Parts: sequence; structure tokens; C-alpha cells
Amino acid sequence: MKPVYANTFGIRKTNNAQGDTIEVTLDISHKYMETATTITNKGVENISTPGMDQVASIVMTVNNAVALRNLLNQTLGDL
Repeated sequence: MKPVYANTFGIRKTNNAQGDTIEVTLDISHKYMETATTITNKGVENISTPGMDQVASIVMTVNNAVALRNLLNQTLGDL
């Protein structure tokens, strides 16, 4: 099932051979707990396991990442 909202964000960067950042990736995901009911010789057991669906992955140049940072700073101000 495709998630309708995101609750987890991650960021990765890709460097070239010289160590310079060439792109930044923003990963957007929805993490949740799945519950399964199992019948064993001890009775009925509920087993919870973490699950995750990726909502989007946005690849940006360094300039785009800096522009996004500046936009967030302007929008949020001093929190």
C-alpha cells in the first residue's frame, strides 16, 4: 500500500574521487509497525515488526541543496 504521508527523512551525499560533494539525496519514507497474529502451542501471539515504505527520493545538485537549506531557514526562522 502506498503511504499517504511521510514521517522519516534521511540525507545522503555523493562525493567524487577528490572528496568534493557532487550531489545530495533526500530520502523520504513512512515507517510503521506491522502486527501479525500467530497461533502457536502457547496460544495466540501478536508479533510486531518494523516496516517502511519509501515515499520519494530527491536527488539535488549542491546548489539546489543549498537553496533548499536557505528556504527552510527563511521559512522556519529562529526556532
